[in-house]
Amino acid sequence: FCAIDHVTFTWRFLLLVYPILTLLAFNIGIGMILSALYIFFRDMDYLWSVFIQLLMYGSAIFYMIDRFSPKLQVVFSCNPVYRHIAYVREIVLAGTVPDLTTHLTLAGFALVALAVGSFMYKHYNTRFLYYV
Repeated sequence: FCAIDHVTFTWRFLLLVYPILTLLAFNIGIGMILSALYIFFRDMDYLWSVFIQLLMYGSAIFYMIDRFSPKLQVVFSCNPVYRHIAYVREIVLAGTVPDLTTHLTLAGFALVALAVGSFMYKHYNTRFLYYV
């Protein structure tokens, strides 16, 4: 897509490592949360697939949020997946470096997911054998 859109590669593309690492940490945290919940709630598989579908449509992958009202734009900003996509778009499409607030927001999402995931996994891991 970069070749088709004539996007020039610059040093800013090195910054794409940061959203990849924060998204990785976020996904590990969500994975720990889900691993604890899957044991106790058998319907979590069905609920998670519906949630993932809603998350995909709410992540503004195929559209820009500029068309929506400012209130809906705030709702989009609360979505961690959208924030990562917006970070990558800002570097690749706009050619600018995101501000410090964006960096801290991505790190915050990752740290919260890891903290909650670690807590849930450690708290419930002694009960896993009773439910399997």
